[in-house]
Amino acid sequence: MLCEVKCSGNQFDHQPFPQSGQLAPNMNLALNTLRKQVAGQDQHVVYCYITTSMKYRDGQFVQKGCGPNFQGGLMTLCTCKHRMRTSMNARDWKGKWVAGFTSVMEYQRKNFLIYLMQVSDAFKSHYDLWFSKSIPLATKRAKAARLDVFGDIYQPQNRSASPFKPKDYVKPVSNHVHAKCSKGWHKDIDYKAGHSDRPAALLVGDPERSFLWVHPKSRLSSDRANLPRNCKKYVLRELLNQLEEV
Repeated sequence: MLCEVKCSGNQFDHQPFPQSGQLAPNMNLALNTLRKQVAGQDQHVVYCYITTSMKYRDGQFVQKGCGPNFQGGLMTLCTCKHRMRTSMNARDWKGKWVAGFTSVMEYQRKNFLIYLMQVSDAFKSHYDLWFSKSIPLATKRAKAARLDVFGDIYQPQNRSASPFKPKDYVKPVSNHVHAKCSKGWHKDIDYKAGHSDRPAALLVGDPERSFLWVHPKSRLSSDRANLPRNCKKYVLRELLNQLEEV
């Protein structure tokens, strides 16, 4: 059993996996079931990357970071893979797929699938996401960095806040995973090193097409090259055909 350490806004030293709600029905699917679930969407592009914050402990995965975030009934990617998220304008992310894998250094020297989601909403800034009516308030609170050490949404101080000025946001809780250095979380608000100075889009998954694995279930087959740490694009069908169940 994983050790649970009390910390501000979260009773765990990691993100707890959903036990109920919108994401629970699509957890730990067998590979053939997954293929059936995404039928009709498998010609879409999927962006694959290594989720370095996801660890393997005592027979299951443990999310020690804030992105991806699977709290509040929605999967979000708002504080990780900044450069990848600048590769398109926010509106162009809708309908794209994102997949996160473990590093080969984490377990059995293989890339294991951790999560897969189709983007249903994407926002230009944390300001736009926070004030969006399409995201329930309860979800925003569950993901709020000011309340949870693993939160991935930053709350503006008010409606007159500047979307890309960190000083106009409520600071994250003191022991937040991106607040360990004085300005570490500022990059989440205003990322400067991306493609064509585009903001890093904040990605929200369709809950019916968001899939999450607690235990090692599917991995890239042995004859495939390791995923790069940054990002690799596939057609979704191609990726699924390169997976093997364990």
